[in-house]
Amino acid sequence: MNEEWSKEYPLDRDGIRNAPPTAGVYEILQVNEYPRYKFTTRIIKIGKSQQNLMQELENHLQRHTAANRIKRIKKALEVSYRYRITALDEAPRIEKTLLKEFEDKHWDLPVLNSTRGYGRNEDSHYG
Repeated sequence: MNEEWSKEYPLDRDGIRNAPPTAGVYEILQVNEYPRYKFTTRIIKIGKSQQNLMQELENHLQRHTAANRIKRIKKALEVSYRYRITALDEAPRIEKTLLKEFEDKHWDLPVLNSTRGYGRNEDSHYG
């Protein structure tokens, strides 16, 4: 697995051509930081692809559940993405780890994520 993030690319048709057709994880970022319960962040979505990062990111422009929300954000702000290549079977675990790290730091999820990194009763260290 590549532990390094790629450089940032615009989240548009031309920018997505820079993503590889391989398994990996990605972050979608907006140009400005926005507040969460704790601190601020530019990350608006953390995701994965077990097959093809380029195709997964293209889905965010048209048929992904977050596509309309991304369109609204892009009307006001620049939106970009970055990725890390992973082994096919590692993408889900790494995505979950990234979501847990985000939640531990911000006490919340990125604004476009609906799935938590923690399963039911796995975040008892907060109790």
